[in-house]
Amino acid sequence: MTKDIILNPASAQPSLLKQAIIASAIALIGFGFNQALQWRETSILPTPVTSQGLNRLSVEDIQLAHTAWRYFEKNRLSTGLVSSAADFPATTMWDVGSQFAGMVAARELELLSAAEFDQWMQSALATLAKLPLYRNELPNKAYNAKTLIPVNYGQLQKPQEIGFSALDLARLVQWLDIIATRYPQHAAASRAVTARWKLERLVQNGQLMGAEYRSGKETWNQEGRLGYEQYAAYSLKKIGVIAAKALDTKAENKFVNIMGVEVPSDKRTTYHNYVTSEPYILDGLESGFKALPAEYAAKLLQAQQRRYQATNQLTAWSEDNLDREPWFVYNCIFVNGELWKSIDSSGKDAAAFRGSSIKAAIGWHMLFQTRYTEKLYKGMRWLADPNRGVFAGFYEQTQEPNRALTVNTNGIVLEALLYRRVGKPLAVWANEPH
Repeated sequence: MTKDIILNPASAQPSLLKQAIIASAIALIGFGFNQALQWRETSILPTPVTSQGLNRLSVEDIQLAHTAWRYFEKNRLSTGLVSSAADFPATTMWDVGSQFAGMVAARELELLSAAEFDQWMQSALATLAKLPLYRNELPNKAYNAKTLIPVNYGQLQKPQEIGFSALDLARLVQWLDIIATRYPQHAAASRAVTARWKLERLVQNGQLMGAEYRSGKETWNQEGRLGYEQYAAYSLKKIGVIAAKALDTKAENKFVNIMGVEVPSDKRTTYHNYVTSEPYILDGLESGFKALPAEYAAKLLQAQQRRYQATNQLTAWSEDNLDREPWFVYNCIFVNGELWKSIDSSGKDAAAFRGSSIKAAIGWHMLFQTRYTEKLYKGMRWLADPNRGVFAGFYEQTQEPNRALTVNTNGIVLEALLYRRVGKPLAVWANEPH
């Protein structure tokens, strides 16, 4: 016979009280630990993460890579070029740079066979080598990617030379150099692309120059502000364009206090001095912060994290295409004397279209791997159509996806994933024996 055990309710109370006290203590410790981590992340600048060997990509990473590559498969043209925006066969030299970034990543992540990569790359490089140049000097700012006719932005049927952009050409040059280094079979074809260019037109008095042709008249002006300017100048050194002033991160620099972070910005006011994520992310992924200090990038990331903590809005700001008018927006941490300002291509207020960029979210996470960047990654990686590609991002006001699909977004997502896989800046990786 078993003996019944009877508990006295009164005797049970101290035990329950003790458990409650222990649970409360554990909760307080957990809260305190979380607060300490949060304080550390917002008070101490993050540092870029690299490794000595290959990193395993997660299942989510691999799925994201497949989705981004779908954009390329769906928008590949017979010329070897990829449409800048889905089903819109235009391109710029910046976008061709992003196309090449995506192709290299797909080749290395085994989304594209080596044979198909070589055939496609050969076709694209041959196309670039025969592009009609603006005034027979440099690539036009925009082209019909099917016919290769120089055009104005968004106007694919009418031939029109509108000038050249040093910044756009620099992104292409960066990836031509990576391709020539990593894949020697394409080195001669890569060099042939730039062999016709009149490089002296890209620099004056140590500064980068761009041209705009309108109403029969050309204006030739300094191009770039802190961030893009240094990214471009560092890339153009690879083809012998030396712009000493543009390379100097301190020449036109000033710091602006944004939520307690001293964020670098450009003190020039003659043109929009955008402070946004993209040039810092690209410099980190590709050169390992050779053009811009890693500390500058960390400050930009830290300011965006503090905005998230103050507003509960995931913040990974960059410029982006939109899926509705006005079709493009610059989401700026700082611009023209204002904090957290969104403007369209003409400089008009675009607060209604502000939002975060998935290419910035993925790029920040692959570079820094913090708790906040992980939150960005997990919160935004689903913004995609698995059959068409990765979307641009989301709108803050409505919390709806920004369903714009572009080669720039998908190319940067792929290069960020390649950076994570190889564990080092891509220009460094390209130079390694394999």
